[in-house]
Amino acid sequence: MHPKVSKGEISIFSALSNAGLTTEMVTQTPIVLRATIPDFCWFKLKKAVYLDGIQVHKKDKQQQKDQEIIDLLEQKGWEVLRIPYEPPLSITKIKEIVENIKNFIGFIDEE
Repeated sequence: MHPKVSKGEISIFSALSNAGLTTEMVTQTPIVLRATIPDFCWFKLKKAVYLDGIQVHKKDKQQQKDQEIIDLLEQKGWEVLRIPYEPPLSITKIKEIVENIKNFIGFIDEE
């Protein structure tokens, strides 16, 4: 079963693309476990990013599941970044998220 892509994920993907961060990035692809599909990941870097809509991820049961996924991925050598957000995303928030992802993956602007 493939997860539904949110408007927030589409906005962030577009911003990541404009920032030149989509090279070697995959989206909505299962990694390590069949139980998790990160929103964005870089296989060579072993880094996974999840955009967590607050309306779903604020629940205790979901937070426990999210932590289990982090723990399992980290045991396999992955680094995980979870970004909570409340839709709709403003342009300012999108820029903030992209900067956070840039720092997470070690992207250096060469402008």
